[in-house]
Amino acid sequence: MKKEFDSQISPTRQHLVRLATYDDLSQIAHIARTTWDATYNQTIALENRREFLARAYKPENLADAIEAAGHWFYVAEMGDQVVGFGHFLQRYHPSQRRAELVRLYILSDFQSLGLGTAILKTGFRALAQARIEQCFVSVQSSNISARKFYERHSFVFHRSHGQFLGTQIITMVEYVRPITEMDSLL
Repeated sequence: MKKEFDSQISPTRQHLVRLATYDDLSQIAHIARTTWDATYNQTIALENRREFLARAYKPENLADAIEAAGHWFYVAEMGDQVVGFGHFLQRYHPSQRRAELVRLYILSDFQSLGLGTAILKTGFRALAQARIEQCFVSVQSSNISARKFYERHSFVFHRSHGQFLGTQIITMVEYVRPITEMDSLL
């Protein structure tokens, strides 16, 4: 059973990481559009970004992740404003106990405040409690800051692969991280 919310407090600024609700979906879509434009404006064509965001971040397309089993979908709040989100989901065959971090975005004005780390720790704790053994994440190979972020959080290179995004093939780097009993204490 999922907890209603999980909180993480920063020493300098207070923030909350909690489970996403249906009321958060429009803000999640806004954060996705804003961060995608800032992150991928040099590597993913505008029409491909727009098409993907319109499909992947429609509130009705995100709604299933709010309460579905095997999904852990969080938002990060600073004050009373949702400024980031992260979404983990159980992947592959259920007997393999694997999950994937499929989304993690923080508005640029709120990056480097520990919100991404707080979302990761909250997700890792939930995955450990669900007895998930591994967590995967894929990131565009040219996104060096994201790659360094995941490497700082014990993700290790697993493989590279190409992925279609509209009319482009994007080179992705997949990382994996074990989920251990220690993660349940984060």
